Amino acid sequence: MTDTQTPDSLRPGALVGPWQVEGYAGRGSYGAVYRARRAGQPHSKPVALKIALFPSDPRFHREVELLSRNPHPGIPQLLDQGVWHASAEVAHPYFVMEWIRGRTLYEWARVHNPSCRDVLQVLAQVAWALEVLHKGECLHRDVKGDNLLVEPEGRAMLTDFGSGTWKGAPPLTERVIPPNTREYRSPESLRFEWTHWHIQGAHYEARPADDLYALGVAAYRLVTGVYPPLGTEPEALKEQQQQPPARRLPAHEFNKRVAPELSALIERLLAKEPEARGTARELAEAAESAAKHATSKANVPFLELERPDAQPHAGSPARPARPHVHTRSGRPLRELAVAALVLSLGASWVASGLHPLEIPFGACQEATEAEKADTGPVGLGEAVVAASTKNAPEPSRREALAEDTLPEPLPGQLRPDAKGRCPHKRQVALNGGCWVGWGNSDREKCEALNSNGYMYRNTCYVPVFSSGRPPTSQPIDRP
Repeated sequence: MTDTQTPDSLRPGALVGPWQVEGYAGRGSYGAVYRARRAGQPHSKPVALKIALFPSDPRFHREVELLSRNPHPGIPQLLDQGVWHASAEVAHPYFVMEWIRGRTLYEWARVHNPSCRDVLQVLAQVAWALEVLHKGECLHRDVKGDNLLVEPEGRAMLTDFGSGTWKGAPPLTERVIPPNTREYRSPESLRFEWTHWHIQGAHYEARPADDLYALGVAAYRLVTGVYPPLGTEPEALKEQQQQPPARRLPAHEFNKRVAPELSALIERLLAKEPEARGTARELAEAAESAAKHATSKANVPFLELERPDAQPHAGSPARPARPHVHTRSGRPLRELAVAALVLSLGASWVASGLHPLEIPFGACQEATEAEKADTGPVGLGEAVVAASTKNAPEPSRREALAEDTLPEPLPGQLRPDAKGRCPHKRQVALNGGCWVGWGNSDREKCEALNSNGYMYRNTCYVPVFSSGRPPTSQPIDRP
């Protein structure tokens, strides 16, 4: 046994440079995050303290470098950096950023049920942050829903720069494609991968257009509930394909509540040719103009919220209602997408595991009581700290950002028998209902199951329904 502390085992009160740890806030693929304040100043603003899990990790240094190079209101402010000594022989770099009260993009939509005008304003803010990066010859390279945070008042932040790069930076890996999330890859990067995978030393050079395409994927996923088809068909497999590639429906055809101005902007971001997407500045200006001049339709929330009748257990927080988006045929998106997504996600989870869940950061100021309630389970807010100060996790345990809860049994969901057993051996009985676990630690993959995926104790659970299909809600009103 040893008393040596590790980066992910610090207790409240521990000192890291001039910063005093208040509570554990989460763990990403290469860093542990804590809420902290300047030592001896209990009334100072809280900060997000991130410590590298390994003494030397190029992604950790990438994030520090990109944050220091690109100050902007839409990018977390770098406040400090240094080295924490776990022992006389081992030292881990750390850095400190502002604490953001934001929710991830898709969770923000589920909780706030925003209008298309709200989404246009969020996209404009993210595009302005990308414009600063691109102007400085830097790239994010992992723009996605989990890395876009929206605060209660609507401020949007671009986070997690560990996969980013800048002109002249050495490559992070020897792979053909830089590290990122496959669903957000541009058509040109996929074409390059499919035609160069067998060529030793081949390496795709990402461009600003790749960041913009990824932003378009996030926006499409936000307003339709599904990812668009991958950007191009596999060139190397053309002769073997019997089916034509899937066609992407414009967002306003998929969801009649999407304002045409927003749908047009998303189509521009998802353009097959990189040049057609324009620059980040042009997209930011276009989004701002669309938000300002859009018709009254842009003021209508594009998601229809279905409030579950079941009440949570006494003393447990109520889960925000899940939105249900419907297609022009009236069938809910989850019916059209869940089966295919479950099969593909199950295969990808078994084959390679889930994508690393990166950590969003907390707020730059103390929250009021109302704001505390608004931060919800995915923000690094006050509730996380209150729970984490009791028992910090063991070093080997991978933690979720906060403790999620499962709802009471949904209408039509299977119930366990008198002995607490569900009909199938793969099903588990939780909170009075039968569930199937689909993987761990990736909220975005779980949310890709549309209304049926719930994160609980680092695992994505899907309810089992007696009818073989989830209950439906009323379709979106058609204009």
